[in-house]
Amino acid sequence: MAKSPEDLNTTLNNLNIAFQQADFKTNKTKIYNVHVPPIPVQTKTTALEVVDVYYLVTTGVSLCMMEHSLVMSFTGILLPQLRKDTYMNVNERMESWIASIGGISLFLGALTTTFIMSRFGRRKVNLLCTIIMVVGWLSIILAPDINTILFGRFTQGIALGISSLSASILIGEYCSPKYRGGFLTKVSLTISIGSLISHTLGSFLSWRSTAAICLGITFIDLILIYISPESPMFLATRGKYNECKKVFHWLRGLKENEELEAMMNAEISRKETAKPPKTKQFANKISDMIVTMKDPQFFKPLFVMLHLDIVNIWSGGMMMDVYANRIYQKLMGNDTDVASTIITVDCVKIVASLCAVFIHTKFKRRSMLILLVSLNVITYFLIAGSCFLMDKGVIFFKNPLIGFLFVNFHAIISAVGAVPLANILAGEILPLRYKAIESMISILFLSVNVTIKMKTLPYLFSYIGLSGAYCFYGLILAYGMIVATVIMPETKGKSLQEIRIEPHIS
Repeated sequence: MAKSPEDLNTTLNNLNIAFQQADFKTNKTKIYNVHVPPIPVQTKTTALEVVDVYYLVTTGVSLCMMEHSLVMSFTGILLPQLRKDTYMNVNERMESWIASIGGISLFLGALTTTFIMSRFGRRKVNLLCTIIMVVGWLSIILAPDINTILFGRFTQGIALGISSLSASILIGEYCSPKYRGGFLTKVSLTISIGSLISHTLGSFLSWRSTAAICLGITFIDLILIYISPESPMFLATRGKYNECKKVFHWLRGLKENEELEAMMNAEISRKETAKPPKTKQFANKISDMIVTMKDPQFFKPLFVMLHLDIVNIWSGGMMMDVYANRIYQKLMGNDTDVASTIITVDCVKIVASLCAVFIHTKFKRRSMLILLVSLNVITYFLIAGSCFLMDKGVIFFKNPLIGFLFVNFHAIISAVGAVPLANILAGEILPLRYKAIESMISILFLSVNVTIKMKTLPYLFSYIGLSGAYCFYGLILAYGMIVATVIMPETKGKSLQEIRIEPHIS
């Protein structure tokens, strides 16, 4: 202790010099632990207010995904009307191109996703998607010939490729772990609603009028996405920490600061430890690529995501939208009122999707994936078996009621299981560090699957029949489910920072 005023004064001067030196040095100190205090912005104080905000920001994203079902279901009402149009002169080969060309251009759209999403953000990806979709719908509405229709379908495929994974990623980054599963399932609900809208309109209106109404939905989607904020996680990766905190608190209130702190600390740590970019030789780039591919945090989530793509595409939902006429007439007879059946099945899918919101909020993801996709596989085999017996003459009549039950059960299982689970897990399992490149690879793989399925399905029906095609699809679906569930961890209730891909078996 100081024994005199002079000693006290000397001590205080020494402390002041020490603090000044320490303050100067902190400018060069790496800070890895950041506390995020609440900032003076308007935030929600109740869970109800938080959920209201989630409904606002996720509706635009969900409508963007609804475009997928509007486009695919539109094929189901476009092809029967074009067959009756002698001016368009559509044959089976041209029908397969109309159905599959979107999958080819989806591949091209996916190539731009990584660059746009990592450079400009998830929100701008969805904005670009809706603008391109407007061009596609306008081309179809004004089409004077079949080539213009193909151009419109090609343009729509590009838009779908750009938005394929950004929607699930954006909702996953918007929402709290508590609500994330429910709002990711909302994507599947809007997809089912999109199918109902397209099929219902196409049953009473011409394909041009149906396309015009779909264009109006796209304009509404454009407005909602425009007024929504950017993902707080993307803002953190760009170093916009103040804006990140404002958006995060606006979305989730002040009760989840721990996740915000963890997210920002991880980004600050990554940037502090990252080496400055420099020009690399080609051999060094190849070496870095090999190192990345060997990283378990890269290849395990990607491997799971690719097999979830298989589960999503080959579960049968898209097939029933595009080739409903052939499937329903085969199962229920040629006298079946296909238009009424399609609308009924779409309504059933909407109810199933509503149930899925509650199911995937309450139950674990892996358990539901195993249970529901297994039921989907069994349904494939049951339908294949009944069609085989009818073809061989063992069953001498087609019972419309049994066929109707098969169709609806298949629709329910697909709407509750494979489709929503693939969307939910796409927004959860991809690590932030590799999210852009892995999203692009996943979309490319998805587009290949869509193209193969839509292009080959008419030929499979012709050569091996519906029974053979359904057996084939059931085996592919079983493979995708088994591989995904072996590697995938449980993600329910975890923040995106907590989710890690670890094998469940050695």
